[in-house]
Amino acid sequence: MIFDLAFRNVLRNRERSLLTLIGVLLAVGSFVALVSLAEGFHRRVDSELNARHVDVYVVPRRATILPTGPIGTVGYTSHTIHRDWAAALQRDMPDVVRVQGIIRLTWEGSRSLVPVIATDLATINEFLPGFTVTEGMLPLEAGEAAIGAGVSPAEFGSGERVMRIEDIDFKVSGVVSGGGFRDFFAYIPIGSLVEARPERGYHELWIQLKDPNLARGVADAINAKPIPQAIALTREQYMGAADEFIGYAWLLQFAISMIGVLIAITASMNTMLMSTYERLREFSTMRAIGAPRSVVAWMLVVESVILNLAGGLLGLLFGTIASGVLDKAVGLLLEVPFPLAKVTPTLLFEGLLLSIGVGVVGAIIPCFIIWRLDLVRALRWD
Repeated sequence: MIFDLAFRNVLRNRERSLLTLIGVLLAVGSFVALVSLAEGFHRRVDSELNARHVDVYVVPRRATILPTGPIGTVGYTSHTIHRDWAAALQRDMPDVVRVQGIIRLTWEGSRSLVPVIATDLATINEFLPGFTVTEGMLPLEAGEAAIGAGVSPAEFGSGERVMRIEDIDFKVSGVVSGGGFRDFFAYIPIGSLVEARPERGYHELWIQLKDPNLARGVADAINAKPIPQAIALTREQYMGAADEFIGYAWLLQFAISMIGVLIAITASMNTMLMSTYERLREFSTMRAIGAPRSVVAWMLVVESVILNLAGGLLGLLFGTIASGVLDKAVGLLLEVPFPLAKVTPTLLFEGLLLSIGVGVVGAIIPCFIIWRLDLVRALRWD
């Protein structure tokens, strides 16, 4: 009975209910669209890092740990690690199985900035399991490059597939696939780059150990060495630094979306207040014939939740569509070749809870009014 009465009251003033519904729709939709960027990025970063067989990372001390974009771990510093340190760590540390030097670059395609990894492609499978060649062969010869399966052919324009990186031409002779962000990277043999730039250092060192449980001790031992402007991080520390960076982005997008939520709460509360004052005589009559306060208050809560839940469901659909549009817009603005946003079931569930929460909060003041209702005065209310 309570649900039936609440539903009838929602339909009683359709114009006012429609305005509230639109407000909640926009609030939930903006929440889903904005947070989907950070949510999708976070999931893809975690997937990328968890798929690597790297026990210890050595990176520039002031680097931003973000291993998925043109920035890479270069961050806002120009510091690199001298190439001799890779051989020194392999030679001097008995627990180290292999060390792989990584140089991160960017190739400016026709539509976006494609991240480029220069490394020893002959042993890359040791660190990136599942890294498979779908066209051509590895290792590459000098002056050759491989691109991920997700790199758009439109990046090369109408000419042949040639990438010019730091005044060196690399002809694309292979296509690789590894899943996740790897499919949107380009790969070049590190020898070609070092030969042209002998002074160039590494942006990262990837280290595999005989026993991954020794990572903490090995990282401490590396940090005790005088590697200029560099720091060794365990796998967990590296992932934690990346998660912290993404966490700030998530908080920023969440805070922006909350502006819409506050507006929706205000609209919902305004609708319920006006509806309550219009029906004071009706509520007082219900109280006078024996309906307890809790029943009347519960009817208001159900009415508010129904209205906001309907707006929330439409908001989920709107947010899913807006997420795709926003993803393309951000991709064009930042010139990144890979998708960022991802609408997950968890995010949709959070959006649904948000709409219910808006409904409950919007009914608080009306419930307080009903709870303290003076029956005699309310029966005379006009």
